[in-house]
Amino acid sequence: MTRIPSLHPRKALAMLALVLCAGGVAHAQQEALPAGARLYLDCGACHGKDGGGVADGSVPAIGGQPAEALIAALEDFRASRRQDLRMRHFSDPQHLADTAEVAAVAGYIATLRRSAPAGTGDGRDLKRGEALFRGRCASCHGRAGEAREMPPRRALAGQHAGYIVRKMTEGGITAAQARRHASLARELGGAGVAAIADHLSRLPPPP
Repeated sequence: MTRIPSLHPRKALAMLALVLCAGGVAHAQQEALPAGARLYLDCGACHGKDGGGVADGSVPAIGGQPAEALIAALEDFRASRRQDLRMRHFSDPQHLADTAEVAAVAGYIATLRRSAPAGTGDGRDLKRGEALFRGRCASCHGRAGEAREMPPRRALAGQHAGYIVRKMTEGGITAAQARRHASLARELGGAGVAAIADHLSRLPPPP
């Protein structure tokens, strides 16, 4: 059996001090960040440093979305009007203590600019997707899927196609929105929903 040499007590203490010092520096650096940036550190573990999310749609792109729309979404999660276990956890008062912290992190996310393009579909039905979106969705979401400040609405343009499909078919939005989108998804069928999502994913994201 190979014997693992033991450290001299002084060396062990020196190494411990070094680890603790490094941890203290990292903590101090985090504390020095503006409030919104510091609060976003937890969010960035899933959404990415630039708010770009995940291309397969498992995590949405949120960078550049209007602050008011992000605040509305976070408040919906906090009040259980939207159902998502991860978001319910990370928007709770242990992570975002009050409305000031919700506003701070939303304001920071609004400044982020994504570095990677959205995940798209197969590109085979883009004209149909554009026509369906403008005919069935644009009255609420705008002709270009743009963001709106009032009523607060996040941009669909530049969002991952997989995320849009998931929200239209599986819910995870407010109950009233889920009913409207589920009904529309049934009318359009899977191919229609996928075509709309593919079209939106290729539009320019929020500037």
